[in-house]
Amino acid sequence: MGNSESNTEIKPSNINISDGNDEIFQPDLPVDSDGFIISFTVEQQDEILAFFEKHGAVVVSNVLTDEQCQRSVDEVWLFLREMFNEEIEADKPESWSNGWPSFSKFGILGNQRWLYPQACDNRQNVNIYQVFRTLLGEDELIVNITRAGLMRPTKNIYFPSIDRTEDRDEWKTMSEWLHLDMNPLTGRATTFGFESVAESHFDSSSDPLTAQTKPTNNGMLRRKLQGILALVDCREEDGGFHAVPGFQHFIQTWTKQNQQLCIDTNKGGDPTTVQIPNDDPIRQHIQRMPIRKGSLLIWDSRLPHGNFPNNSNRMRIVQYLHMAPVADEAIRSYPLTKKDLPLTFHLTDLGEKLYGFKSWKSLLAKKRFHEERNPRVLETVNYERQVRNTMKSR
Repeated sequence: MGNSESNTEIKPSNINISDGNDEIFQPDLPVDSDGFIISFTVEQQDEILAFFEKHGAVVVSNVLTDEQCQRSVDEVWLFLREMFNEEIEADKPESWSNGWPSFSKFGILGNQRWLYPQACDNRQNVNIYQVFRTLLGEDELIVNITRAGLMRPTKNIYFPSIDRTEDRDEWKTMSEWLHLDMNPLTGRATTFGFESVAESHFDSSSDPLTAQTKPTNNGMLRRKLQGILALVDCREEDGGFHAVPGFQHFIQTWTKQNQQLCIDTNKGGDPTTVQIPNDDPIRQHIQRMPIRKGSLLIWDSRLPHGNFPNNSNRMRIVQYLHMAPVADEAIRSYPLTKKDLPLTFHLTDLGEKLYGFKSWKSLLAKKRFHEERNPRVLETVNYERQVRNTMKSR
């Protein structure tokens, strides 16, 4: 790995590129005796990388302590009360309907960025940084600023006000949601949670058939990662994440077979999100991926993925979180100010760099630190700040 103290200019490392003739998926991810995807410790760097290269996904355990998980969960409920409905309570299922956030059908809590003390601390967590550092082969990283995810229970829920259990099928999320957060024809990956530098997240590529030859924001040439942090045990019956493991070895072949779908997506409202058709045969390779509390699940953006519904009486709660190299010229750190962060949150030296408040030491990092910011993103940040302040002052 590179030395973060170096003044040499660094460039993103290449990833293995398929020639588009692969026809074999890698085996499913193995599970342990309790049904959770097998995991590694932070220290098992070689094993983490080898497993990820094969499967395109990996789970690393105990990146958070039980106490950090509980504080994160408490902040989810505080977030729901402050931003959506002050009457929402964790122990009152009766309060889980009115004012519930948008995007609930995807298991996502609205479109607001989750800026609470423990959530912010998780983004500068040394264990999490180390895992992304291992997979990206880079020391100088930035972290995205996104959302929390929660799936309400749907079966045998105890309602204290009526002293009985009931089901709530209407709280179920989409059952067959499968998508790519990268258009494999153009190579453009989602920039959500970062500041976009080249095209806006919602701008179409002008020439999709040749876009993949360009280095800017090209997830087919540079490693792009996504991740979730489990704040509770996310058992299979609780709903959660599913994906097609090993698909990074097949994606060129699939793209040739689905070129028109990718072209149509590029013309649509979100040119970086490809929805996988319901009749696509790759769906038979979907694997559900239960993970334990405090674990980090990271996947390659070339994997089709999504969520499956909760079918239990327990919550599924996660934090969306991933990192990228500062050398990724398509993005910069999301342009928050320190005033946007909670008063009780303490930034570490590592956090200052991950959040983009302080430059890393390479020449490239120093150059990028002084780049002019994207005015469209700054406008979005200011609007979000006004909404956040208004909701919290109610």
